[in-house]
Amino acid sequence: MLLPEIVGIAGTNASGKDTLGELRAKLSGAQMVSLSNILREELDRRGITHERKNLGALGDEWRTEFGFGVLAEKTIAAYFENGNGKGISLTSIRHPEEARAIKKHGGIIIWIDADRRVRYDRINNRPVDRIEDKVTFEEFCAQEDAEMEPNDTNTMDMGAVKALADVYIDNDFSSPEAYEEFLVKEFELA
Repeated sequence: MLLPEIVGIAGTNASGKDTLGELRAKLSGAQMVSLSNILREELDRRGITHERKNLGALGDEWRTEFGFGVLAEKTIAAYFENGNGKGISLTSIRHPEEARAIKKHGGIIIWIDADRRVRYDRINNRPVDRIEDKVTFEEFCAQEDAEMEPNDTNTMDMGAVKALADVYIDNDFSSPEAYEEFLVKEFELA
């Protein structure tokens, strides 16, 4: 399957979303941008830590002020204004309006998932030291459950994003190399 210029890569935490974006960047030159990077930059400007609750609160603030697709719309607009024309992979999609914004611009949504315990272990074995990832397994599960459906304290709805996906991948591969090999073949990235 050949990928379009705009690809939204959604899924559960540590499921392998960045791996697909990084492979696409390496093999075809497509830019990879996490929608949460916009939030991290704004938290830095405000002098606030990158804890998951702060990222979520800022995302909720912006969605309330600018609409639920704001992060995708801002990122796609920046790509069309300054991008390299080789495509863009958007990760950290957490609301269905972000997915709809990607589709509105001719993109598709790929949903990636894997077993919870496997993903939690991946996070704890990452060389990246992100404060928002330093939680117990129980907290990890509770955060994910809250993000899958909207509630009174957040506007994330990853369950609805999953329902909008065009492609589903279960990252139960035996190794990172096997997963990468699958992605290269499945999306004709080589």
